[in-house]
Amino acid sequence: MSRGPHVVERTVGEQHAGAKLRNFLVQEFRDVLAIRADIIAALRQKHVLVNGKHTLDSHLLQTGDCVSVTVDPLQALKSRVRALDVEVRYSEPGVVVLLKAPGVSQPEVEWSAPALLAVEKAIAAGYLEECAEIQPWVCVNKVDKGARSLIILVDTEEKQREMAHRVAAGQVLFQVCAVCHGSVDQRAVDKTTTQSLKQAAAAAAADSVEVPPQNQAEAQIENEPCMFEYDAWVMYNRFPADIFDHIETRVVKTARSSTVGHLSLIESTVSRTTHPSLVLRRYMYEIGKPVVGTQNHARPLPNHRDKGALLAITGITMLSPAGSGNSVSVSVEAPPKLLAVCEREAKFYDQRKQKAQQELEKYEAARTAPTDCSEDSAANGTPAADVELVDGMPAAYISGFKEFCGHTFHVSPDTLIPRSSTQTLVGAAASLVGTDRPRFIDLGTGSGCVLLSILLRMPYAAGVGIDISSSALRVASQNCQMHNLHSRAVLLEGSFEGFSADARVLEHGPFDMIVCNPPYISAKKASRLRASFEHEPSLALVADDGGYQAYRQIHASLSCNMAVLRTGGLAGFEIGKDMEKGVRRIFAGWKEVGAFKDSHGFLRVLVFQKPSN
Repeated sequence: MSRGPHVVERTVGEQHAGAKLRNFLVQEFRDVLAIRADIIAALRQKHVLVNGKHTLDSHLLQTGDCVSVTVDPLQALKSRVRALDVEVRYSEPGVVVLLKAPGVSQPEVEWSAPALLAVEKAIAAGYLEECAEIQPWVCVNKVDKGARSLIILVDTEEKQREMAHRVAAGQVLFQVCAVCHGSVDQRAVDKTTTQSLKQAAAAAAADSVEVPPQNQAEAQIENEPCMFEYDAWVMYNRFPADIFDHIETRVVKTARSSTVGHLSLIESTVSRTTHPSLVLRRYMYEIGKPVVGTQNHARPLPNHRDKGALLAITGITMLSPAGSGNSVSVSVEAPPKLLAVCEREAKFYDQRKQKAQQELEKYEAARTAPTDCSEDSAANGTPAADVELVDGMPAAYISGFKEFCGHTFHVSPDTLIPRSSTQTLVGAAASLVGTDRPRFIDLGTGSGCVLLSILLRMPYAAGVGIDISSSALRVASQNCQMHNLHSRAVLLEGSFEGFSADARVLEHGPFDMIVCNPPYISAKKASRLRASFEHEPSLALVADDGGYQAYRQIHASLSCNMAVLRTGGLAGFEIGKDMEKGVRRIFAGWKEVGAFKDSHGFLRVLVFQKPSN
């Protein structure tokens, strides 16, 4: 490059015949006019000629036209570097640490390192010395193109090999900040090792329950965590076999989310790898808290798709590559986008919750007198409890979510709204089933809240949820995905009468326990219930035979094939007020092993044990 301005010429080819001058400059002079501002400045300062004459930027070019631009080499280099948006955060002879912006590729970063140094030298000297074409440097650590990250670069491949050796020896530490799905448990990540993940994966494989897709979109969901081909993965990437043991994670913040329940902001220190972001993505995926993103082993937010990974390398600690023995530490703040996403999700969650609460208060204030159904309220133990109305519409259907057993679940008008009294059924299952890897059937699973709450409480349990409504199963599938339980739960369309002989069910058995919150409201009582039930599926609430129809259907199905349950297997049912005698008569041949009251003191759950013969 020369010390002063020089002229760059390009001839218009056939492919650009008829193109406007400004468009030709964008496409063919990017190396010297890197950004739009450079093109505008060159045109205004009359540094652009076509066939030796000044003309308008809208001039239409013809084949063979000669376009020339007078270029200041230093200004051109500064513009090109500025367009890449990279910063030098540390440098010593032959080594730099750069902070790159999202969207900047590795080849662009490798070119920008010597270019930045050349600009700094030229500014100090007052001109850009003549030199050969800038030779790219070599990246030591790999980064994702879509992430704002620190990156180490060296000027020779020999230094790159030396730095890679230091990384492999654990002498270079990378701090990675990321936003993950779910609420990350600090105690759980502190105890997690490569070996513990392998053992958990082996146990799950030995007792696996697969999930058939409910629709085409679900079929495209990435496989659930299972350490799938882990050994091949570490070998291909040349990672240590125990790479997950070289990750230390700190939970910075947990935020509520109206779309996925929770988000967690974490900071992790990763060593012994030149690709720390890839290692952290795989690690968080395997513990069931994937990083928000669209890459492998990441999972996007429903309202944050195709916007890059919420992950960044924010710190590097190493010994000085110059051999002085001094420790070098480079750090930057976490990208504002990471915290902004957490704050946005929490804000949306609070807004939904506040709106629902305001509407509920409005409804309660407008209500002047109790209705005829007051006797059927929570005080009298009917399912009307916990259904909050907003101008006559259940609040849960307005928000699309309902809290149950300490977790958030999707609900819709296709599913029954979970009641606090039904939590008694979850507690009964957890207290009575003591096997290491129990299997459950949830009959009439609806939103899946009962089955999924059991699985969340019992980490090694698996189960099958059955419902006659395909629409309800789609909601249950959403909840499976939100709570990362697809590897332990399968959802099937079926009925109370036919489940015990269904081959799709039996292939996952035998089961330790059946749980069921069946429809048990008689038609007569349903006519007196509060208006909220007008919006809920009657199929999940109302039953013939005085409310006992579902219990009789399930008993008849079990009588046809007791083998669906293990020896000593259990069947637990939620019941309505004063229904215990009728349900006990239906299961007269079974041993009653549990009777549980709900938080209001009403008998809510009966549990029976399979007959021995």
